[in-house]
Amino acid sequence: FLGDDFGRARISVGLLEGAIRSIDRMLDRLAPMIEDESIEAFCMIEPSCLSAVRDDWLELRVRSDSALRERLARRAFLVEQFLEDHWESHPRRAEFGELGGRLVLHPHCHQRALWGSGSSDSILQRVWPGRVEVLDAGCCGVAGGFGYQHYEVSMAVGELALLPAVRAAGEDDMICAPGVSCRHQIRDVTGRRAHHPARLLDAQLVV
Repeated sequence: FLGDDFGRARISVGLLEGAIRSIDRMLDRLAPMIEDESIEAFCMIEPSCLSAVRDDWLELRVRSDSALRERLARRAFLVEQFLEDHWESHPRRAEFGELGGRLVLHPHCHQRALWGSGSSDSILQRVWPGRVEVLDAGCCGVAGGFGYQHYEVSMAVGELALLPAVRAAGEDDMICAPGVSCRHQIRDVTGRRAHHPARLLDAQLVV
């Protein structure tokens, strides 16, 4: 599913009627799976989409049944959080390659405010103990479409902490960020590639 299917972009600029239409369409598509109790979780890549499902979808005057939205919210997780929560119950232990340096993690703002950085860094700490550094860097400055409309403010916010920390990272250090806006800001301004936690785990998985 695309990020805009969750209504996040429209919600962020107050276009609530359009957001509600997107949400209803998404719920129509998801309803059979939400009602299927054998489906344990709905795993999401983007923290802002998860925050929409767990927060905004429950508050907006959406046409779809509120009980359906609540059942989805209870089973919605970031993919890395789901992996961490179910690590011990998995029948096979995965093995991962070693990192050359540190793993520098920049949590998404919604994630940091609603669930804490542990929703991403717990699984990374498990796989690479002692190698993960969680940046206390606040917002990357992009914040969805905000940074494209207010470029100078976006740069000033990014330069408060995140961008200097990325520039200070060593060549062997890996930069990690769950938010797509954060990854773009890091790449566009510093030239460093930031990896999503799930993609990093996949790339380092030893088959």
